Amino acid sequence: MKTERGFVLISVLLALTLLAVVATEFAFSMRLEASMVRSYRDSVLAAHLAEGGVQQAIREILSQAQISALDEGGQLVFYRALPGQQTTPERLPPLPRTRVPLGPGEFSYRLTDEAARLDINASTPARLDRLLAALDVEGQQRDIINDSIQDWRDRDEVHRLNGAESEDVYLRLPLPYRSRNGNLQDASELRQIRGVSRELYVGTADRPGLGDLVTAVAVGRVNLNTASAPVLKALGFADAEVADVLQTRVRTPYLTVPGRFGGRGVAVGSATFRIEAEGRIPGSPPSRVLAIVQRGGRTGAVGVTFRLWRPETN
Repeated sequence: MKTERGFVLISVLLALTLLAVVATEFAFSMRLEASMVRSYRDSVLAAHLAEGGVQQAIREILSQAQISALDEGGQLVFYRALPGQQTTPERLPPLPRTRVPLGPGEFSYRLTDEAARLDINASTPARLDRLLAALDVEGQQRDIINDSIQDWRDRDEVHRLNGAESEDVYLRLPLPYRSRNGNLQDASELRQIRGVSRELYVGTADRPGLGDLVTAVAVGRVNLNTASAPVLKALGFADAEVADVLQTRVRTPYLTVPGRFGGRGVAVGSATFRIEAEGRIPGSPPSRVLAIVQRGGRTGAVGVTFRLWRPETN
């Protein structure tokens, strides 16, 4: 009898232990599922908040402003030329762009002028060489990058003297790929081209990155009021002219292109802008999106046309 009672006791203890394990596993699974649902919900909300940042940026872009320029801190601002006043445009106040509360979270966005960048697909080798020289890239490396960009864009597989094509370079990499043999569709493609290092593309604390100075969007002429010093140098501006432009436009943006700068591919306005927006829910990773929009679209209609929409990875 004692043996039977001991066996029953052991059986009961085993059953209770098994039930405890099952209950613990069930509770863990429920918490994990609830956490996954909460994470998914927050990611969706953060994505909508980022879209809200894009929409607020579009409100600024669609303001009654003919001129886009940079303020003292390098932030893009808009000006409206008043009737009868040709020298003193009215500066429009920007909307809040940082940590704007909305619903359960907040959004932020950075608004820049796409016409402050060089069109990588339309720039001549000489212009690209001047841009790389402004970034302190040495001569031999400039030749490699310049020839490789031309090889990436042309339709054949014959590489230039310092260039690169699929068979001789890219297909021999650990993760092989082919050159596009066409125009770049995004400036980020530069990271795939021979000679363009991550440091050159991203930049450093002392030097802007190549990725911030070029675009694959056809924007036409460069905006004299927003172009950086390296871009102006790429257009053939001398150091003294660059310094003059940077000092003058902070005080008052150019309303017209001065005659001495004529024929250099510059204008004083823009219709294409880049929006880098971020949505954030407290306690969750942010959601980011990059949008390039063109004011008025390609037909001159009111509104914007999206030239690029790309979610960014965290």
